[in-house]
Amino acid sequence: MAQMINAIKENHWAPGGRLPGEQALAATFGVSRTCIREVLKALAHSGVLEAHPGQGTFLSENADRILNGTQLAVTMFSDSSYTELMEIRQLLEGQAAYWAAQRATPEDLDRLEYILKGEERGESLNAIHDAFHNAIVEISGNKLLVKLLDSLRTEILAQREFHYSILPDEDRREHWKVLEAMRTKSAQKAWEAMIHHVNYFWKKRYEAEKNDAPKTGK
Repeated sequence: MAQMINAIKENHWAPGGRLPGEQALAATFGVSRTCIREVLKALAHSGVLEAHPGQGTFLSENADRILNGTQLAVTMFSDSSYTELMEIRQLLEGQAAYWAAQRATPEDLDRLEYILKGEERGESLNAIHDAFHNAIVEISGNKLLVKLLDSLRTEILAQREFHYSILPDEDRREHWKVLEAMRTKSAQKAWEAMIHHVNYFWKKRYEAEKNDAPKTGK
């Protein structure tokens, strides 16, 4: 990911131009085609690249604007892929929201609201994001879950840094939806809201699967 971003910033490909195929890119950067495929997917979701079926992958006309002034983190890790980390975050952070909704006291909910109102105090959306997620895990009340997420802190922070550079502000404000679900004491709604938020790149797929799921009852 870092090498690809540097190559784009150094104008190895012209805006709107077609990139080499996966095999050629894999050989250029010394990685597997699977790794290249994951990186291309992430950059396409961020708008840096555009995939045209049957034609190839092209550098977006807005690539410079998207990358300019950002400090994208390396989101492909040596021992686990980007997708695998996303799945683990869904599993752990979704469950944290589920338990937090069940166990949160009125004081806990007020604390979360105070964190989210940090923007009014001049705090950055990134700092609010981190504080909110950390508080949810603490409120879940499961010490082992806290340790599990803490063991992945480096990877998660790197992935969040990447997301911060491409997430529209409205997506970083989705925490309010998680808090609203928690106030209803519905653990299931809190879980769904957190999954929806964490799973940014695959959000549309998640919504499609949810809408296509068989309906039961009335």
